[in-house]
Amino acid sequence: MESITKELEKNGIKIICPINTFNVNEIGAYVSKLLYSKLPELKIDYAATFSKISRIPMYIAEMPYGMSDACYFYKNESIYFRRGLSFDTIKKLAFHELLHHFQEVKDSYGKLHRLGLCTYTNLSAYGNALNEASVQLMSAYATGEQKDTVKYYGVTFPTDSPSYYPMLCNLVKQVGYACGFSILFESTFYANNAFFDKFKECFGEKNAFKIQQDFEKIMMIEEKIIKLNEKIQTEDMSYMKFKKVSDTVSRYKEDIKNTFLSTQNLIITSFFSVKMKSIVNANDVEETRKYLYSFTNLIGMSDGYTFFNDFYVKTISELDNKYEQITNPAVPMVVKKSAFSHIIESLKRIFTLNKADEKESSHI
Repeated sequence: MESITKELEKNGIKIICPINTFNVNEIGAYVSKLLYSKLPELKIDYAATFSKISRIPMYIAEMPYGMSDACYFYKNESIYFRRGLSFDTIKKLAFHELLHHFQEVKDSYGKLHRLGLCTYTNLSAYGNALNEASVQLMSAYATGEQKDTVKYYGVTFPTDSPSYYPMLCNLVKQVGYACGFSILFESTFYANNAFFDKFKECFGEKNAFKIQQDFEKIMMIEEKIIKLNEKIQTEDMSYMKFKKVSDTVSRYKEDIKNTFLSTQNLIITSFFSVKMKSIVNANDVEETRKYLYSFTNLIGMSDGYTFFNDFYVKTISELDNKYEQITNPAVPMVVKKSAFSHIIESLKRIFTLNKADEKESSHI
């Protein structure tokens, strides 16, 4: 226990007091109920889940600036919450941290081998940002966090989680919409390969790997910004040093903006490239139209960003031509229409279709 305490203090975590048994049980009941009712695809046993949570040590602690308000420490399977949080906030944060507890896979020596979508080797962790984003998306949905449209780093985007990993949650929702939220959440919780198999199928193996790398890049740059902002707030700097650090933060923010947009573009192009190749009948055409239209409600935008609009017009035109070729195979050539008429006709088709989101909108 002494070595664990020293390791915690090395990371700036100083225990103040344990959370009492009554409150731990209240957290256990809250989280178990949400897992059971909001995420039925996980097929959890309520009583067994509650029993497991009730045995997890939880503490109030001093935590350093820049660290999350809650932290799960796998070496002693305990959760630490920042001092000063309301109990309602603690319960919601506990949902995220307890997902980490359930998704961990250890070897016979207690060494962490896998955490949901993240795989650990002796030197590195692969998929950490993707895993954190998926866990937070699950948490935001289950705990009823209010969705919002926010602006970070010059990008305006909708997010299910305005306060925690807002940008990564937007991107993982785009991926989840394409692959299916059930398979994303199941693999996140049970640490299996089903999602990655679907991920590669929907986007192509090379593109899926690149998207995962971009998640890591965004998280890494955000961590650098947090550390630099901490320096600005805590150190007495000269004007020149302050300007240098501020300029570095500005460059990092621009880098995040560009990485977000390029990742979003890759998600869009690679997913619809695979979808277009798989079209064999008129129903496939209409399904692809609905996917395309739904992406208008998922993507982020910035000043001067026209990629999606251009892609939308081009893809609608291609879908119209495919539809004509499938329904009128004897017609040798399709007369081209204006881009505006493509959009109008496409939207008319979409609005006459069933409004229910066929990609598990009951979830997200």
